[in-house]
Amino acid sequence: MRVARPLSLFAAVSIALAGAAGTAAAVPAPAPKAAAAGSGYAAPTMLHCKLNVRSGTRSSATLLRTLRNRNGNCPGKGGHDSIPCWLNKCGGITAGGSYTCQSGGTSYKSWLPVKHKGKRAWVAIKCGTYVTP
Repeated sequence: MRVARPLSLFAAVSIALAGAAGTAAAVPAPAPKAAAAGSGYAAPTMLHCKLNVRSGTRSSATLLRTLRNRNGNCPGKGGHDSIPCWLNKCGGITAGGSYTCQSGGTSYKSWLPVKHKGKRAWVAIKCGTYVTP
């Protein structure tokens, strides 16, 4: 009996501490400081060596610029083009017209707004990547 009582007290304290730790973990962390608008950029990947910048969210929209990746397996001398994102942390991915990154490949509809000559433009983000600071 004398042994059982200290063990049950130890168990109760352990459970209380574990509960307190679980509660502390449930408290949300403070929000990170917001990055400046337009932070981050979009660029072609090593798999898809180019990424088209278009005036709208359709593959038939006017082609404004082609970004190229000339590193690794992609043709051409070194260099990697990129374009700044339109929204904070490259947000605002929008559903638009259907596209494929390569002939006969999977079809996607996700478009990322980017900044081209001070105006909003769009890239087929599944054919590229985006990076935030």
